[in-house]
Amino acid sequence: MKAVLFAILASLVWGSAPLLFKLGLKGSIPYMTALIVHNFTAFFVALLILFLTGERFEVSIREGLAIALGGFMSGFLGLFLFFKALRLGDVSLVSPIASTSPLWSAILAYLVLGESINLMKFLGIILTVLGIAVISYSSR
Repeated sequence: MKAVLFAILASLVWGSAPLLFKLGLKGSIPYMTALIVHNFTAFFVALLILFLTGERFEVSIREGLAIALGGFMSGFLGLFLFFKALRLGDVSLVSPIASTSPLWSAILAYLVLGESINLMKFLGIILTVLGIAVISYSSR
């Protein structure tokens, strides 16, 4: 139950952030500057929380590389592409399309991690794709 609560909270936070990104990208801030501001803010807040909680900073090389690659993909490449899309399009179109990431996660988890896809997960994936198609079509 706690996992679901945290997932809902993450969704709320991630759903709100694009509005702030769009407001910030309305000006002439370069994409790389926006990414640096975003990632430095995340880094310093995480560092502060690490310091305040007294949690130890430890990571194995394998875990560190996997997380670093994930950070590159989501914290740099994904955000770079998302910022470009936000500058060019409406939040109400760009954000739902970009939010199909769970679709790709489910497919990749099945292919790479061997996770199962039951009927309900499959139905959710299909509904996600259909929902994005409807949003995309309605934005024309």
